[in-house]
Amino acid sequence: MRDRVRLVCKENKYQMVSKGCGNWQKKGGEVGLIVKNALNWKLEEICVGNELESEDILVMRCEKVQANKCIILVVCYMTTMGPLAQEENVKKYTILERVVQEFSSFPVIVMGDMNGHVGILGEKVNENGHKLIDFCEGNEFVNLNVTIGNGLHTWESKEWKAAIDYVLVNHEARQHVREMYVDENEFDIETDLQMLVLKYKWGGKANWEEFDKELGRCI
Repeated sequence: MRDRVRLVCKENKYQMVSKGCGNWQKKGGEVGLIVKNALNWKLEEICVGNELESEDILVMRCEKVQANKCIILVVCYMTTMGPLAQEENVKKYTILERVVQEFSSFPVIVMGDMNGHVGILGEKVNENGHKLIDFCEGNEFVNLNVTIGNGLHTWESKEWKAAIDYVLVNHEARQHVREMYVDENEFDIETDLQMLVLKYKWGGKANWEEFDKELGRCI
């Protein structure tokens, strides 16, 4: 899958930034960002710590040059439940909190495989889910899967379904979000994960009055 993605980027004039898939005790892994060159974004990777502790967290400053606007995109992977998972994820969330606090005046979007169950499908909240909830509440982030997202499960394998991938935004970013949904059926991306789609408007602000009424559900 990674080789195919790299080939598409090379042939169709996309650029990809990726890291990870080396040190943590996990299956799969590697986080990345693919950007179409025609968008004319200026990309800058932000260093967030030593290679071992931050390999599953990619932080990019994305600037739209002509509009003089930028957003902070964070792509992350949380270790699945296991003997070393909690220790690893505590370190990762510490890095995440430092990043979102440092760039709190910018629109910040955090997205990725958090491997956390937060009850969207009626399931029991697991330890990773509690960490995700605490992160959102402690840093005033909105979990779009819960507040406005259309579609529920983000992972499917045979008869099993789960919601483990999320899009989180701070106040500066959520003002510009137009739509977010989980593509449960339309596209086959050759993985057991579903595609999460976020529509973000650079200029102007979306109407969030109806969503603000639901912030009590935000996790």
